[in-house]
Amino acid sequence: MKYKGYWILVFIIALLISLAFGLAPYILYSLGFINPDHQNVIKIVEPVGGMFGPASAFFSGFALIAVIISIQQQREALKIQAEELELTRKEIGESTEAQQEMAKHQKNAISLQVIMPFMNEISSAEMRKAIIELSKFGRMENFDAIYYGLLHRNKSGSLEGADLEFFETVDNARRKFVGLFHKMQRLSATGVVDNEIVRVVLGPDSCWLLLNIVEPLDAKIRPNYSTVTFDFARGLYSAETVDVKGRHD
Repeated sequence: MKYKGYWILVFIIALLISLAFGLAPYILYSLGFINPDHQNVIKIVEPVGGMFGPASAFFSGFALIAVIISIQQQREALKIQAEELELTRKEIGESTEAQQEMAKHQKNAISLQVIMPFMNEISSAEMRKAIIELSKFGRMENFDAIYYGLLHRNKSGSLEGADLEFFETVDNARRKFVGLFHKMQRLSATGVVDNEIVRVVLGPDSCWLLLNIVEPLDAKIRPNYSTVTFDFARGLYSAETVDVKGRHD
């Protein structure tokens, strides 16, 4: 400790002073200043006893100095502990940030593994064909009404020939395209991928096709259709972005 040498020095000085005061009567007796048979021995010894007053004051001061030194040592110890705690907090903070960064990279790696099949699917020949069929069908006037008529004829069993083939082509394209969005929505809802990753696969053009062509067809199939997948697509981009960058002319 910083004050260890001071403690030893003060202790030695106090010990010497204590011995000096303690041996004073004996020294006086040895020198003949004190004679037990002398009638005025009390008057002679009285000044010697008075010498212990300063000794008492000295030891009181020594005790005060010891308390001050002890307080100073405690202050330094507390300061060191505070510095160590601060270093520990910084290390914990840095460790937490590193773990968070590692977790983020791991999540991105997992998201990439999950998203790659979807990128392959949307760029496949079958999906491109489905997008082309839906785009062509969406250019027809009142395409949703046409689909509704074909749907009812198919349910009644009166749809056949070229009309049946046309309906099946459009309906299969609808199912395939909305299925891609539905799977992506479920992955996003479970936290496997976030919207930033989803936008890598599903651009404004895909969202426009889903919301402006596929959704009206689903509404014709069932008036109380689930809008979860379509709401998910609406949340990926603003309406203006979808309309400006995604419109299929």
